[in-house]
Amino acid sequence: MRTALLTSAAVALMCCVTPAADSQGAGRFVVRTDKNPPMHSNELFPACESFHSPRVMQLRERYGLDKVVAGETDELKRILLLRHWIATNMRIDDANPTPVREDAFAILDAALKGGGFHCAHFRIVQHAVLNSFGYVARTLGCGPGLPEKGKGGHHGVNEVWVNALGKWMIIDAKYDTHFEKDGVPLSALEIRDEVWKDGGQSVVLVEGPGRKVLPPTKEGQADRRCTTYRWCSWETGTNHFTSCPAPMTSTLVMLDDPIFRAGTWYRDGRPHWAYETPYLVKTTQRDWIEWTPNVIASKVTVEGERAVVALQSFTPNFRTYQMRAGDGAWKDCEDTLALALEKRLNRFAFRAVSLFGVTGPVHRVEIDWQAP
Repeated sequence: MRTALLTSAAVALMCCVTPAADSQGAGRFVVRTDKNPPMHSNELFPACESFHSPRVMQLRERYGLDKVVAGETDELKRILLLRHWIATNMRIDDANPTPVREDAFAILDAALKGGGFHCAHFRIVQHAVLNSFGYVARTLGCGPGLPEKGKGGHHGVNEVWVNALGKWMIIDAKYDTHFEKDGVPLSALEIRDEVWKDGGQSVVLVEGPGRKVLPPTKEGQADRRCTTYRWCSWETGTNHFTSCPAPMTSTLVMLDDPIFRAGTWYRDGRPHWAYETPYLVKTTQRDWIEWTPNVIASKVTVEGERAVVALQSFTPNFRTYQMRAGDGAWKDCEDTLALALEKRLNRFAFRAVSLFGVTGPVHRVEIDWQAP
């Protein structure tokens, strides 16, 4: 994984408008990178699933997963098709789940024989499936957190980074659903914000690859409501599929903000088990939870009629950076490159590419000539 240890201030400096005077004093080049999505470093989730693990292709081949997304090029639609396949092939049985080890292969083999499972099994499988296609996914737990009897349950789901949207989104394989606001899929923290603001009145539940908007959930479907995301915790272990048979981590990350400090997360009638244990990692940095896989930060220096561009990103299973000049074709490039400039608008685009062939959000650099 190509990484960089950058503070938020350092990233901000890389995304600014920078003039560079011509050596003759007859004009100047102006660098613009301020319209790009900001890069946030990965400080809390130290591992990623490995492209080189044989389990990756074994999973895709054993269950014919490539056929599920065959012919579909839209990244979000591919993710939703994979979720739909899981929801279609796994039966829900919260009360009496089939006893199997916590591994995607064991769960899917049992599911295809009629076995039934609860939310934790669904999130294990979905984590494995999405990461096997190069989509950065992780597991988390959430709950309404209320102390009243029967109102402090717990639900296990996944978040996946969607490059096309430049953001995280919750993705629930158990119900083939996620939440949206104004047509935009929401992350766990975004849902949490809406719930604490007004009970999530602007949030809708959508289902299936077609993103069908569902009516408000019924009384007996508590874990399908957005209020389930009043409290959230993320598992720090994000490589438990390809590191198997190593056990899954118990270490959890929670956002230490005014909501966290003013309240208590109740689970099954008691405060959450992680409180006052070494397994709870609290952070005041929201950006450390919502870090940005595959997003590029650049530092651009103009020297005469040449620009030196240095690229950095946190890209799991990194293969290469690519560059496109103007409307040209994408070509592999180094992380530092010198580009000849013309005295006009020079447009360059960059992106990170993983070993899976997944491309990150486009990072644009414009260098414009301003005559005296």
